[in-house]
Amino acid sequence: MAAPTTCPVCLVAVGGLEELAAHLVAEAEASEGRHVMWLNRHATKYRMSPSELALLLAAALAGEGSGADRVQR
Repeated sequence: MAAPTTCPVCLVAVGGLEELAAHLVAEAEASEGRHVMWLNRHATKYRMSPSELALLLAAALAGEGSGADRVQR
């Protein structure tokens, strides 16, 4: 079982990165602004499946990744 974690946006408890990715995708698909902005800034500005997003989240939450797909200010 994956280690429990929380959503960095709304602090809801989830069971791991896969569940966090599914939560973020669901909130983004519902056009919830805070989740969309967090994804744009920390993971990607493109739509993707929860399984694809889970891989990016692992890198983003570890402070890794090029950031080429993130919104830059």
